[in-house]
Amino acid sequence: MTRTARAVVELYNLVVWNKRDFALAEELMGDSVIRHDVGESTTLTHEQAVARIVDHWDMFETIRFDLNLVVAGDDGEHVAIVYQSPMVMKDGTKVDVGSMEIFRVVDGRIVEVWNCGYKQGVWQ
Repeated sequence: MTRTARAVVELYNLVVWNKRDFALAEELMGDSVIRHDVGESTTLTHEQAVARIVDHWDMFETIRFDLNLVVAGDDGEHVAIVYQSPMVMKDGTKVDVGSMEIFRVVDGRIVEVWNCGYKQGVWQ
């Protein structure tokens, strides 16, 4: 049975990122992943999408994604999240980042992500 889009996005954030489960990242990332930003997009191969997670983790001692809001679209493919992410860098510096992302999930795998940027700080 294929996971729901919401389940995939929750696993991606709460298990892949929060628990460093890179093997699950291999399972959840699509053959390619298009990362959209305002005015541009980047297409990553499956390997690049997984490496992006691993490489990001290499910069930090801890990373945690707290999902403040998760909204699954009626189409069964799109899921929007609002998150807060407290992180501790290798040198002990603490950083909080908040943002919103929209994911497109097809056949249980993330194939697109929209994000218009991150902002340092805590959601008010």
